[in-house]
Amino acid sequence: MKKIIELTIRDFRAIKAADIGLDGITVVSGINGCGKSTMSKLLYYVFRNANHYSELVLAHTNSQIRPYLSILEQIQSLLLYHRDIRTSFRRVLSRNMELSDLNDTQKYLDSIKEICNRFLDLENTLQKKGNTLVTERLKMILLSTLKVNEKRDTKQLLDLLIVRIAEHFSKAEQLMAERPYRLLKASLNSAFDYDLTKKVFVKEYGDTIYGDNISNIPLLHYIKKVAYIDTPMVIGMETSYGQPLYWKELNSLLKLPPKRGYKRTINNFIKEEILNGDISFDDDDFSGSFKYKRKDGKEFDLLECATGIKSFSLIQLLLKNLFLDENTLMIIDEPEAHLHPQWIVEYARLIVLLHKKIGVKFFIASHSTDMVSAIRYIAEKEKSLSAVSFYVAENAVNNSFVFHYLGHDIEPIFESFNKSFERLDFYVNKSEK
Repeated sequence: MKKIIELTIRDFRAIKAADIGLDGITVVSGINGCGKSTMSKLLYYVFRNANHYSELVLAHTNSQIRPYLSILEQIQSLLLYHRDIRTSFRRVLSRNMELSDLNDTQKYLDSIKEICNRFLDLENTLQKKGNTLVTERLKMILLSTLKVNEKRDTKQLLDLLIVRIAEHFSKAEQLMAERPYRLLKASLNSAFDYDLTKKVFVKEYGDTIYGDNISNIPLLHYIKKVAYIDTPMVIGMETSYGQPLYWKELNSLLKLPPKRGYKRTINNFIKEEILNGDISFDDDDFSGSFKYKRKDGKEFDLLECATGIKSFSLIQLLLKNLFLDENTLMIIDEPEAHLHPQWIVEYARLIVLLHKKIGVKFFIASHSTDMVSAIRYIAEKEKSLSAVSFYVAENAVNNSFVFHYLGHDIEPIFESFNKSFERLDFYVNKSEK
């Protein structure tokens, strides 16, 4: 089995072994706790972070210059609150002091130089009056942070601080050009709080893009955008500390305005045959809100609508703002969880149509035989079955699972879920005795 994208997992959490291919619609099935969600999150973070490598470099650079920013914060605070210039000095850098964009390094350095020059000018003025801003504490902070001897004066120390920060900005440019694997590896290890070395491997066209024994991350070609939906309840959720990254990013994507060129036939299918209405994001409100406008003209707050409506709304919004295209991977965890049987079939049809007509790639984690069979037979009807692959998780040892490739044969999935009925028979027969 040779696929464009290959995911290999060995002995990680509940997964004993998995060799999963992605080049169309991939469906993995298994009982709760078999590792489907782990697989989904791995795919999300690998493709998300590899395609947003500049954010990894930015975070790394900010971590490297943070000790120097602490000094600048001290200096800016002295300038901001000194009685002689309180009315004339404005805050040059934001409160968190960090660089926000790698394209703004020169502007950032200019701001740092302004702070240092203002400080030196004020210090010279005060010294003429017999005063000083350079306390023993500030001098010690400068010396210990810059790791130099006491022979340098304040101007020399501040000049060195600017040089050190500029050096890290130059290193950031080098990191962007070379794309070392270590930053991607560190980001995944942090997301899972686990060292994934020798546990997880991802290949594109046969070349490793995540895994052991690689030094640089190539620019990805097949998947350039990724979104992960594990619950429709995330739509409109207020941002708070501790939320998964994919919740925050999904909401940001949903708020993007519609663009010309989206597939109207698919939107009409969602609008007319399922939702009986249309979904939009209204940014005219103070905080913005998602609206569901029914065909009869009545309008509702989407957050107060049924979860089934939200499930289709997510897809419709991403379709209309052109997030969904041939470079997109949609990872959907248990899409059937909030749908009645009829809408499970419609959702499966939507998945097949989005891949057939637009080229969207899907990774679907499901434990619904209705969803599995609907995708299987609708794909066959739409002459797209060659793009669909099924996998099932089977218990190996000690509650660890091996994922087996099924091709288009979904009978083993039904057999796997029939075990729940065997368990029911066991309890019923036991109670009768």
